[in-house]
Amino acid sequence: MKWIRPWIVPLLVAISVAACTPATPGTAPGGPGSPSPQAGRTLNITMRVEPPTILEGSVDRSAVHKPLFAATLGAWSLQEEPYPVLAEAVPQLDTDQWKVSPDGRMETVYRLRSGLTWHDGTPLTAEDFVFTLRAERARVEWGLEQSSAELRQIDEITAPDPSTVVIAWRQPYTEAAAPDLIPFPQHIVEPPLDQGDPELFGNLPYWNVEWVGAGPYRIEGWERGAYIEGTAFDDYALGAPKIGNVRLTWGNDPNVNLTQMLAGTADIALDGSLRFEQARTLKERWQSDGEGTIMLNPTSLRYMQTQYRPDYVQPRALLNPDVRAAILHAIDRPTLAETMIEDRTMVADTVPPRTAAYYQAVDDATSKFPYDLRRTEQLMAGAGFTKGSDGVYTSPEEERFHVEVRGVSGGQEEQDTTIVNDFLHRAGFEGQILLLPSSARAVGDEIKGTFPGLTLNNNTLQRGLGLDKWHSSRIGRPETNWVGGNRQGYANPEYDRLHDLWRTTLNRTEATQHLIQMMKLLSEEVAYLPLYYNFQVVAHTTELTGPQSITPDSTRYGNIHQWAWR
Repeated sequence: MKWIRPWIVPLLVAISVAACTPATPGTAPGGPGSPSPQAGRTLNITMRVEPPTILEGSVDRSAVHKPLFAATLGAWSLQEEPYPVLAEAVPQLDTDQWKVSPDGRMETVYRLRSGLTWHDGTPLTAEDFVFTLRAERARVEWGLEQSSAELRQIDEITAPDPSTVVIAWRQPYTEAAAPDLIPFPQHIVEPPLDQGDPELFGNLPYWNVEWVGAGPYRIEGWERGAYIEGTAFDDYALGAPKIGNVRLTWGNDPNVNLTQMLAGTADIALDGSLRFEQARTLKERWQSDGEGTIMLNPTSLRYMQTQYRPDYVQPRALLNPDVRAAILHAIDRPTLAETMIEDRTMVADTVPPRTAAYYQAVDDATSKFPYDLRRTEQLMAGAGFTKGSDGVYTSPEEERFHVEVRGVSGGQEEQDTTIVNDFLHRAGFEGQILLLPSSARAVGDEIKGTFPGLTLNNNTLQRGLGLDKWHSSRIGRPETNWVGGNRQGYANPEYDRLHDLWRTTLNRTEATQHLIQMMKLLSEEVAYLPLYYNFQVVAHTTELTGPQSITPDSTRYGNIHQWAWR
């Protein structure tokens, strides 16, 4: 059994390159139309929540469905290098395939692999990508989704011939080698789009139960609230999957998911279905007999948001950065990290994980807020607060400092919310916990965006580091149906400028400098309250081979077509 601790991540990644890097042309296992003889046994996957659609989901809450059932022109390896999927090759900068104009506009060219088809057997052509841009823009215009940074930078997609996709970019885009755009089949999605009815289009069964894509598996059955079943797509661009059938189930109770793993009714638990305490139990049960593998790496930041919108914030003192700093000084984060993940060193002062090559430079530029109740008292005094006879901070303007502390009910998230609230109480803040249901469908975007005080949250450390959560373009508003990752309403033009430069600077060294300045700005403004780096657990039986070690990158499932039974 492997018990992977954060300090050996670089070593683990180094020795996993050969086995884990997704197949590239000439090395794909098998080939289109060549099913594996191991195809009979079903792979049972348990995850935390059911994805609302194929397009939705995050790394810690249902991410595996995307690489299972969908495909893109290219993707990113664990070493953050682009590799082709639907395209024959990824474009190279300063060649005919990737041109940058003096005004900053770009053009990238992708030649599709020959013989590509959709899951229903219809040929997949460059025209499908042209149509996809039109459909995605309609979804944004109709408030069905928030525009991504990538989508905003695409000016046009053209198809000079059925096998060539040309993307014109409004400005430099660092990830143009492997765009994240998931194509839609024009022959299925165009007719309902042409009807011009946003409600009809948004509620199409196509987005979930009737999905037709180009990923390694096609959906055979999706029983809402119960399971998703898929079968191997033998004509997948990187080769026929080695496992013929997959079945996805979900459950928010990590103890139930643990029982499934111990009973053998699930072969792999991922996407947040197990928490750290369940990993400990599995470790104890599997340690002696070697029945399974557990992988733990920091893949998300556990942090607190504070409300920035004057119309919703309560108390208004939260708009003062000194008060936010006082709150952070009041939390014993090393003890919190030790309690939650048995590792005091996983206290977080910034967003990028310690496995990032540029982490030290970011950390050096980041303001620090160690546990210090004296500093809390000094900052609160400067903001006009003194402790009353009952030990609670009060001020003439706002009276008692009463703040709502939101979290998610159940498991680790309820536990650390309770611990944080207890620290606040001890320091003199009158906190009131509100635990929301963990189901994404049970809590609407408006509720998430109009919280009055503090909300504990996860920031997934995938590509992009989730840093668009502080970009003003991502602020949820009534006119956008509250869709948007920036739920706290933070807005700073300088941050927007640095973020846009970071996402458009093609020189990696220069881009890192922009990132460092972004992190410095966020920490100086105490725009968020970092707590600790959270682990995501992936556990699988020893009979299954292929799952990669977790790194801050969602493409850890990029080799899922190579997973196999021993």
